[in-house]
Amino acid sequence: MNFMFQLAHTIDEIPKSDDWIYEIKEDGERIKAIKKGDRVELWNRDRKTNRHRFEKSNVYPEVTEDLMIQIHDFVIDGEVNCSDRTKGLDMFNRRALLSDQFKIRIMRGVIPVKFRVFDILEINGKDVTDVPLILRKSILDSFIEETENIEIVKYWFSDNVDELWDLVEKFKLEGIMAKRKVSPYVTNRTYSWLKIKNIKETVVNIINYKETSGQGSHGGLITDRCDVALTTEQLRREYFAKKPTKARLRYYGVYPSGKLRNPVLLELIR
Repeated sequence: MNFMFQLAHTIDEIPKSDDWIYEIKEDGERIKAIKKGDRVELWNRDRKTNRHRFEKSNVYPEVTEDLMIQIHDFVIDGEVNCSDRTKGLDMFNRRALLSDQFKIRIMRGVIPVKFRVFDILEINGKDVTDVPLILRKSILDSFIEETENIEIVKYWFSDNVDELWDLVEKFKLEGIMAKRKVSPYVTNRTYSWLKIKNIKETVVNIINYKETSGQGSHGGLITDRCDVALTTEQLRREYFAKKPTKARLRYYGVYPSGKLRNPVLLELIR
């Protein structure tokens, strides 16, 4: 089988028509689960190649155990994240980056995770990637049993997508996915899948400038909420010329520590 994942393009506005369905954008680790007989494998994604990278069935034993008891063989696609979505990526990584089995057994109770499944590629040896998405959703519902640690991702239609967005904002989730109902599963980045992030803006206090390394680096700012890069030489010169005390940033979320996630500098303020 093909060991690559379908990926989405990022856009700013939600496409609203009957051609689309909508899901919560999960914030965790992308996983493709393969069950054949009494064997289960959980493969994550290499961000550089879009191929399978590490087999992680031992990292998420509760997910592996619940997949083992499923009746059918399958290949399914989804995201492993905290059982409580609102805990965020920072908390999840405390679990996801573990490799020591003793620590995993302990943290299994401290930071429980859930495999949230949104697509199916193969069922009982039959490839269904060419089947329209809305029918693959029905296959997924029919053949995969939900458990304490496995959840089938719910979807919304265009007439109630605003309610979904209200939920995303209320619980400070990452955003939503828009997917074309008739789209097949393809192993590349496609405009049939779109992600719309829950972007926010804020003003922070600048503490200091710092030099940064790497090709194309123009330095960065240390602020009271995060570190943020100066993305152009013009911004670096503006900083030293004006000595601003504040900056307006765009960001995608807040870590439990209070630090802003994925900040981008929009404006220097004197």
